[in-house]
Amino acid sequence: MTTSQSIAASLLFVGFAILAPQAHAVEETEQVKPSRSMKGPEARNNNPEGEGLAKSAPSRLGKADRAFMTKAGGNGLFEIAAARLANERASDPAIKSLAASLAKDHRAALNSLEKVAVAHNYPLPDQVPEDKRAVLAQLAAAKGPAFDRAFRDEIGVKAHEADIKMFERAKRATRTADLKAWIEQTLPRLEEHLKHALDIKVG
Repeated sequence: MTTSQSIAASLLFVGFAILAPQAHAVEETEQVKPSRSMKGPEARNNNPEGEGLAKSAPSRLGKADRAFMTKAGGNGLFEIAAARLANERASDPAIKSLAASLAKDHRAALNSLEKVAVAHNYPLPDQVPEDKRAVLAQLAAAKGPAFDRAFRDEIGVKAHEADIKMFERAKRATRTADLKAWIEQTLPRLEEHLKHALDIKVG
């Protein structure tokens, strides 16, 4: 190897020695960036409202709004599950019609509420509340006209009367604009469901 070739080789080695740490640093930076905006469970804090909920970074919603959204979300899941049972077990066409309306409207309402929840970084329940599961079990054990009466009374009337009272209280209390708009949009449908159920005469 000539002197000029030796010098060139030495410079090339030095160049690699200088660039290698920089390349390694860039590689490390690219690997770290995603963790700074991590959206997985590792980057989340506990939701303050109830058990069995997803986890989320703290929300700026007030305690009353959080409690209402949790309750409204859980009740929606409960009424959708009951409507599915009615679709399978009801013998009265009027009950099947009510169940179809409940399933459609409550699913649409939940989808809209999820958008409000995402906007405020607040997770909704992903399962039927524990205190509602006994009602579903009772419905699942009933058949024929007995099921029809139980569904109308427990879901169509009782559950919707409770929902309407809760929504009216939340509407008066909330100062969260998009949540109030959702309540105002959903409340008339709940009132329609209640009227529909009261009009059904089960034999």
